[in-house]
Amino acid sequence: MTNNHSERALRFICGGRKVWLFFGSDDHAGAAANLFSLIASCKLHDIDAETYLAEIIHVLPFWPRDRYLELAPKYWRATRARIRPEELAREVGVITVPPRESGARE
Repeated sequence: MTNNHSERALRFICGGRKVWLFFGSDDHAGAAANLFSLIASCKLHDIDAETYLAEIIHVLPFWPRDRYLELAPKYWRATRARIRPEELAREVGVITVPPRESGARE
């Protein structure tokens, strides 16, 4: 049994430690940690993180707050399938929020 996979994952963190020392404040470091968590979740669910973030930034202003969980990487594929492709393809424009899936969590 080896821990090569774990060591490779930590190499990124150790390499960036000197750069991250100068985030500016705890709020900035917290925001970066949130972003790293989203990217890691995208990798876990086999989603391209850059595309995901671009689409989420486009959809988020129109999405109801009580349904933000549908935008998490875990549920993004199902949610994306219900959004009209032509609306998502535009760089700017209104997104029509689809109704909740039947049997969806609240």
